[in-house]
Amino acid sequence: MASNVTLLRRLGAIFYDIFLVFSLIFSIGIVVNALIGDLGNAFFYLVTLPSMYLYFVISWVKGRQTIGMKAWRFQVIQHNRKNITYRQGFIRLSLGFVSFILFGFGFLYQLFNQDNLCWHDKLSHTLLIKN
Repeated sequence: MASNVTLLRRLGAIFYDIFLVFSLIFSIGIVVNALIGDLGNAFFYLVTLPSMYLYFVISWVKGRQTIGMKAWRFQVIQHNRKNITYRQGFIRLSLGFVSFILFGFGFLYQLFNQDNLCWHDKLSHTLLIKN
């Protein structure tokens, strides 16, 4: 099964979600600093990464889409059209980050893949479809 979501639409949702995640992390940071004080580098590891994980993976597993994906009208599913699992969500998020830090090559792979999938979609056995 092939994805019918373009790279441009995917990047639009990512851009949207990045602003939401940064807002979430900033808000959590304000509360944590008010209650506990400055945590320094521990804040990044103890709050930022789990917050990002929870936002993306729970959105994908429970509702098939993040807020950015809702705005751009597409969702993530398994090839059998069922909701993805937490394991697939973890793999997708982790490899999506790797795709991004490798100068976006994991995303650009979509332009050359016959099923229109990025690295993290292919390796997590997920795909994006329009609503």
